[in-house]
Amino acid sequence: MKINKWIGKVEEFILSISVVIMAILLVFGVIMRVIFNNSLTFSEEVGEMLMIVVTFFGISYCAKTGRHITMSIIFDMVRNKNKKILMYIITLFSAVTLLVLTYIGIDYTVSTMNFKIITPALQMPKYLVYIFIPLGFLLGTIEYITTFLLNFRDKENLYLTSEIKIPMDSEIKVDLDTLMEEESPIKEGE
Repeated sequence: MKINKWIGKVEEFILSISVVIMAILLVFGVIMRVIFNNSLTFSEEVGEMLMIVVTFFGISYCAKTGRHITMSIIFDMVRNKNKKILMYIITLFSAVTLLVLTYIGIDYTVSTMNFKIITPALQMPKYLVYIFIPLGFLLGTIEYITTFLLNFRDKENLYLTSEIKIPMDSEIKVDLDTLMEEESPIKEGE
């Protein structure tokens, strides 16, 4: 799963840089508008673009680190053996859903490209930013498929994400959200 770790590092880098640039640019834009009474025409546009990047790249990152919103009442109530079965269902359903959204995102991005839609201030083709929509969904799909395969391969552990695993030998007595917050990522050698 070295490719998964590499993808994770790229996601972290892009997310970190995007958030930092967005914060600096938007604060600078406010300072220019309030103090100098001169607005930067491009700052809000770039901030919007970076928000798209952060939102859609964040899908995979949150799925990998267990930070997505969970509705785990059924998962929390069942025994460990059934938790594994539920993880098969959850990860497959999530992967298929994100794959469909990837297709829709590609269609949307291509239509934006075909209509030659450009941004008002920078005069940049919008599809260059919208590429991050299907890419984020695709990376999320890959993450859920990876978690499904890890659960399928490893009968002794329950993988909540590709980075969070729990031994199956004892009954889990805490809820899913608590597990995701407390469990440390899988060690490099595993």
